[in-house]
Amino acid sequence: MKLKLEEKDKIINEEKIKNDNLNKSLKEELENLLKKKKDIKELENEIKLFKSYCKFSQEEKLISIKFISANKKINFNIIAKNTDKFLKIEVILYEKYPKYANSKNFFLVNGNRINRNRSLQDNKIKNNDIITLQI
Repeated sequence: MKLKLEEKDKIINEEKIKNDNLNKSLKEELENLLKKKKDIKELENEIKLFKSYCKFSQEEKLISIKFISANKKINFNIIAKNTDKFLKIEVILYEKYPKYANSKNFFLVNGNRINRNRSLQDNKIKNNDIITLQI
């Protein structure tokens, strides 16, 4: 009986140690999660400040678009507001690739022709879309 009691006490002590270790790990994980939550909140506040500073409206978002050409000579990435007119982005492209500025070009995104006078959003250009320049 005494041996069984000692064995049970030993098991209980081992389980207490395991439990304490698990509680310690849980506490550390909770602290990490709280820190990450705080970091996310700070980033959200920075984004709000940035949007306020840059005068972003609610519907405006930054998107990344990539330009390529059929002849593979253009490979250009740009970040723009989804409300920017395509013409504004086209001007930036021609500053980088001036030899294409005087040719008759049109642009395609997802197989659809882009209207230069409409916004990126109106042309259904989304984040990470690839725009092809056709001469």
